[in-house]
Amino acid sequence: MKEKTTKTPGEEKTLTAKAPGTETPKTTPGYLEIIVITILIACGAIWGYDQFLAQKILTFDLKGYLHEQTALIKAGEMTEEQFKLNLDRTEALLNAEAEKSRHVILLKDVVMRNGNEISHE
Repeated sequence: MKEKTTKTPGEEKTLTAKAPGTETPKTTPGYLEIIVITILIACGAIWGYDQFLAQKILTFDLKGYLHEQTALIKAGEMTEEQFKLNLDRTEALLNAEAEKSRHVILLKDVVMRNGNEISHE
Protein backbone atom coordinates (compact mmCIF):
# COMPACT_ATOMS: atom_id res chain seq x y z
CA MET A 1 0.00 0.00 0.00
CA LYS A 2 1.13 3.46 -0.77
CA GLU A 3 0.68 6.32 1.61
CA LYS A 4 0.57 9.85 0.41
CA THR A 5 0.55 12.78 2.75
CA THR A 6 -0.93 16.07 1.66
CA LYS A 7 -0.91 19.22 3.62
CA THR A 8 -3.70 21.72 3.55
CA PRO A 9 -3.86 24.91 5.54
CA GLY A 10 -4.40 23.94 9.17
CA GLU A 11 -4.64 20.16 8.79
CA GLU A 12 -2.78 17.17 7.49
CA LYS A 13 -4.44 14.32 5.60
CA THR A 14 -3.13 10.87 4.97
CA LEU A 15 -4.48 9.17 1.87
CA THR A 16 -4.08 5.45 1.50
CA ALA A 17 -4.49 3.66 -1.77
CA LYS A 18 -6.07 0.22 -1.63
CA ALA A 19 -4.27 -2.66 -3.15
CA PRO A 20 -6.19 -4.33 -5.97
CA GLY A 21 -8.04 -7.53 -4.99
CA THR A 22 -8.77 -6.63 -1.36
CA GLU A 23 -12.37 -6.13 -0.28
CA THR A 24 -13.73 -4.22 2.63
CA PRO A 25 -15.87 -6.28 5.03
CA LYS A 26 -19.62 -6.09 4.46
CA THR A 27 -21.29 -3.93 7.11
CA THR A 28 -24.83 -3.61 5.75
CA PRO A 29 -27.50 -6.32 6.18
CA GLY A 30 -28.33 -8.55 3.23
CA TYR A 31 -31.71 -9.08 1.63
CA LEU A 32 -32.59 -12.09 3.80
CA GLU A 33 -31.77 -10.21 6.99
CA ILE A 34 -33.88 -7.24 5.88
CA ILE A 35 -36.82 -9.54 5.09
CA VAL A 36 -36.56 -11.26 8.50
CA ILE A 37 -36.34 -7.94 10.35
CA THR A 38 -39.35 -6.57 8.42
CA ILE A 39 -41.43 -9.67 9.18
CA LEU A 40 -40.55 -9.45 12.88
CA ILE A 41 -41.52 -5.77 13.02
CA ALA A 42 -44.83 -6.42 11.21
CA CYS A 43 -45.69 -9.36 13.47
CA GLY A 44 -44.84 -7.31 16.57
CA ALA A 45 -47.04 -4.45 15.39
CA ILE A 46 -49.99 -6.77 14.70
CA TRP A 47 -49.59 -8.49 18.08
CA GLY A 48 -49.35 -5.15 19.91
CA TYR A 49 -52.44 -3.82 18.15
CA ASP A 50 -54.41 -6.96 19.02
CA GLN A 51 -53.33 -6.96 22.66
CA PHE A 52 -53.64 -3.26 23.44
CA LEU A 53 -55.94 -1.51 20.94
CA ALA A 54 -58.38 -3.88 19.21
CA GLN A 55 -61.94 -4.22 20.49
CA LYS A 56 -62.83 -7.61 21.96
CA ILE A 57 -66.39 -8.83 21.42
CA LEU A 58 -67.89 -10.80 24.28
CA THR A 59 -71.29 -12.48 24.14
CA PHE A 60 -73.78 -13.32 26.86
CA ASP A 61 -76.69 -15.73 26.43
CA LEU A 62 -79.30 -13.82 28.43
CA LYS A 63 -82.25 -15.76 27.01
CA GLY A 64 -80.69 -19.11 27.87
CA TYR A 65 -79.65 -17.88 31.31
CA LEU A 66 -83.15 -16.65 32.19
CA HIS A 67 -84.73 -19.83 30.78
CA GLU A 68 -82.42 -21.97 32.92
CA GLN A 69 -83.12 -19.91 36.04
CA THR A 70 -86.89 -19.96 35.62
CA ALA A 71 -86.79 -23.73 35.00
CA LEU A 72 -84.93 -24.16 38.30
CA ILE A 73 -87.51 -22.02 40.12
CA LYS A 74 -90.42 -23.97 38.61
CA ALA A 75 -88.78 -27.28 39.54
CA GLY A 76 -88.44 -26.06 43.13
CA GLU A 77 -84.63 -26.35 43.13
CA MET A 78 -84.16 -22.61 43.64
CA THR A 79 -85.95 -19.99 45.72
CA GLU A 80 -86.66 -16.46 44.59
CA GLU A 81 -83.98 -15.18 46.96
CA GLN A 82 -81.40 -17.43 45.30
CA PHE A 83 -82.65 -16.21 41.92
CA LYS A 84 -82.15 -12.58 42.96
CA LEU A 85 -78.65 -13.40 44.26
CA ASN A 86 -77.79 -15.10 40.95
CA LEU A 87 -79.04 -12.06 39.02
CA ASP A 88 -76.92 -9.77 41.19
CA ARG A 89 -73.84 -11.97 40.60
CA THR A 90 -74.49 -11.97 36.86
CA GLU A 91 -74.88 -8.19 36.85
CA ALA A 92 -71.60 -7.82 38.78
CA LEU A 93 -69.86 -10.13 36.29
CA LEU A 94 -71.14 -8.14 33.32
CA ASN A 95 -70.20 -4.83 34.96
CA ALA A 96 -66.69 -6.11 35.68
CA GLU A 97 -66.22 -7.12 32.04
CA ALA A 98 -67.70 -3.83 30.80
CA GLU A 99 -65.21 -1.80 32.85
CA LYS A 100 -62.40 -2.96 30.57
CA SER A 101 -62.24 -0.27 27.91
CA ARG A 102 -61.65 -2.62 24.97
CA HIS A 103 -64.48 -5.07 25.72
CA VAL A 104 -67.87 -4.88 24.03
CA ILE A 105 -70.64 -7.11 25.41
CA LEU A 106 -73.43 -8.19 23.05
CA LEU A 107 -76.28 -10.65 23.39
CA LYS A 108 -75.53 -14.06 21.95
CA ASP A 109 -78.60 -13.77 19.71
CA VAL A 110 -77.01 -10.84 17.88
CA VAL A 111 -73.55 -12.35 17.26
CA MET A 112 -73.36 -15.11 14.65
CA ARG A 113 -69.94 -16.52 15.56
CA ASN A 114 -66.43 -15.82 16.84
CA GLY A 115 -67.52 -14.04 20.00
CA ASN A 116 -66.05 -15.13 23.33
CA GLU A 117 -68.94 -16.19 25.51
CA ILE A 118 -69.19 -15.03 29.10
CA SER A 119 -70.29 -17.92 31.27
CA HIS A 120 -72.64 -17.12 34.15
CA GLU A 121 -71.48 -19.91 36.43
